[in-house]
Amino acid sequence: MKQIFTVAILPVAFFFCSYTAKAQNASSLFRHTVIITFKPAASADSIKALDNLYSTLSKNAVVKDFEWGVNISPRDSSVVKHIYVTTFASTQDLELYRKIPLYRSLFPLSLAIADEVSVVDYWAEK
Repeated sequence: MKQIFTVAILPVAFFFCSYTAKAQNASSLFRHTVIITFKPAASADSIKALDNLYSTLSKNAVVKDFEWGVNISPRDSSVVKHIYVTTFASTQDLELYRKIPLYRSLFPLSLAIADEVSVVDYWAEK
């Protein structure tokens, strides 16, 4: 009897979990965060050019929100880090964003002046 109950309840549980995950993603926003630690020799002009490139890309229709800033944590006070947070409605929108021709310009520019690049993608929770 327990086996019959378990077999009967598993599809219902799977459906509920699957539905909940889809509903959560439908109401959540997808964040794409890039953290760049710049080389000590990186010029202010090159860093500003990268900031401007991210800002220009943020005006694309698939971008729901964009913000950026400079790390001010006392833990990392000896290095310059910029954080770029781009918000999308879905992971599909991120894929469309990556197909923008200007997006390809990020790599040669950032790799020339970046000492380290970290990327974090997540669904925002409220």
